[in-house]
Amino acid sequence: MALTLNHQTPAQFAARYWAALKTAYDAGDKARYHYLVWWVWARIQAGDLTSDQVRLSYNAYFGKSLNTSQWNTLVTTRFVPIKDRYLAYLAETLV
Repeated sequence: MALTLNHQTPAQFAARYWAALKTAYDAGDKARYHYLVWWVWARIQAGDLTSDQVRLSYNAYFGKSLNTSQWNTLVTTRFVPIKDRYLAYLAETLV
């Protein structure tokens, strides 16, 4: 099921998401940064977003031109480990 946006366009939503992610990273707010990476991963897994939609919005926001292969490498080497750390943190705090 796609995300239902009532008060913004998909492009506005994507720009706000990436701005929030960048702000958290720049501020050193690891908990928020990790949460935001996990959130987008969970939305892809739930079928709300496609990896290609996320890649294209990432490219647009950051002025990049990553192709699918480059995006998959970025996801595998950077975003998946961040998501895994976040899930491990949640598991530790719930014990």
